[in-house]
Amino acid sequence: MKTHDIAKILNTLAQALRKAPNQTLDELSEPKPARAPVDAKDVPMALSTLLALSEFDKSQWQQFITDFRLPIEVRPRDASRDILGKILTYLEKNPAARKSMSNAARHSPSDTSPELMRALQFLLK
Repeated sequence: MKTHDIAKILNTLAQALRKAPNQTLDELSEPKPARAPVDAKDVPMALSTLLALSEFDKSQWQQFITDFRLPIEVRPRDASRDILGKILTYLEKNPAARKSMSNAARHSPSDTSPELMRALQFLLK
């Protein structure tokens, strides 16, 4: 490779960086995970399922966290909806954990309530 080739590459990189948002280099090195587009016809069913999940009590969510060995801290003042939010946030940030949980939900019995497991299996499809 010659110096003029490198200069062309650097100019192209400079143009791309100018078009991107102004951010630190640390932010640039961490690509944001792409989300799959949501089909509008699936939203009502998803909302209905989320509503059903919000009705489980705190002890059921604590058992769920224990069964799946999730690294989620449950504080005494956390409501069941807070715990659900923590679980959803954890699964959103950890696709590997989501896949592992989906497989475990299909194949292994647990002490978690059957209704919660069915809802989980539906959501993780």
